Amino acid sequence: MIRIVNWLLTRKCNLLCNYCAIIRNYVGMPSAYPELNYYLKEEMTTYQVLMGLDRFKNHNPDCFHIFYGGEPMLRKDLPEIIEHCNTNNIHYTIISNNTKEVQPAIKKLIKKVEVRGFTASIDPALVGKTPDYDRLRKSEEGFKSLLNLKNYIKDVVAEVTIMKEDVTGIYEIVKHLSDHGINSDLTFVDIAKNPYYDFSNLRDTSYLVKPEYIIHKQFQDIIKDSSFDVHMKNVLLPIIWKSLPSNYDCKLEDGVHNISIDADGQIRLCLRIRGTFEKRIDMSNLLKPDFSELSEYAFKSLVKNKKQYCRLCNHTCQMMSKYIDEENKIDSLIHKDKRGG
Repeated sequence: MIRIVNWLLTRKCNLLCNYCAIIRNYVGMPSAYPELNYYLKEEMTTYQVLMGLDRFKNHNPDCFHIFYGGEPMLRKDLPEIIEHCNTNNIHYTIISNNTKEVQPAIKKLIKKVEVRGFTASIDPALVGKTPDYDRLRKSEEGFKSLLNLKNYIKDVVAEVTIMKEDVTGIYEIVKHLSDHGINSDLTFVDIAKNPYYDFSNLRDTSYLVKPEYIIHKQFQDIIKDSSFDVHMKNVLLPIIWKSLPSNYDCKLEDGVHNISIDADGQIRLCLRIRGTFEKRIDMSNLLKPDFSELSEYAFKSLVKNKKQYCRLCNHTCQMMSKYIDEENKIDSLIHKDKRGG
């Protein structure tokens, strides 16, 4: 059963953060890998998104949807998508960079519809130093906005991406966010281990964060402190620590519980890896109308793609859905009991 669906609603973004490759063309990119312009022209229509949401609802009423970009606020039909989720009791969160350029769109959104889940990208740069101007600006502007959005949105989360220069400030950023009533979702920067890793523009292994004692100590202190509001901390932080610097094998192919949908509607098993396909596999030919079963061809093709291009990672997307699949605890994603981890 599919528990989590990651939607890349668009590859448009107002930022160019150094660790992200969603809006870049790779140097030496294989010809089978479409360039950015293709995704900008072939974005899913509103109808395709709503159709997909309905099919997942029929498949699993408790399915959780994560609306990524690029920057999802750049989609003009986002209010319609969110209203559809609210009307049909579909669980979701929106992940935005929440910078000044998109904050007017966020304000318009919350005036038009009720937003039940919102996640902003806020990095430890907020409490430390970084040479990356966009990363610092995103964190400062996003934090100020989240403080205000707490008055309108029930479930407000900060997605925290940790880089090498941040390792001494993990505890500090979590405490800072918790003190202000903001839930933290921790992850570490990863590298593009081949040209098919979407969420990283970094190739040099020196960028990877090694499993140093200082990280382990901070993780233990965060887990022990009941006042710290960190997403699934008791489950995820030990797994993240063991997988550093980038050695987590999610083994998604052993049980499909988490899938991703690219901006053009193409299905992939892994959020991080785009890969290539001999035949296009999208929402219309992956599953039956009620998502009751994977077609044999589609499943084999997706598994082959994942195995062919995966070189492991350190991200939590599959960890979360595997835990939900095993424990059937959707509450861990919608934060009904935040403090308990």
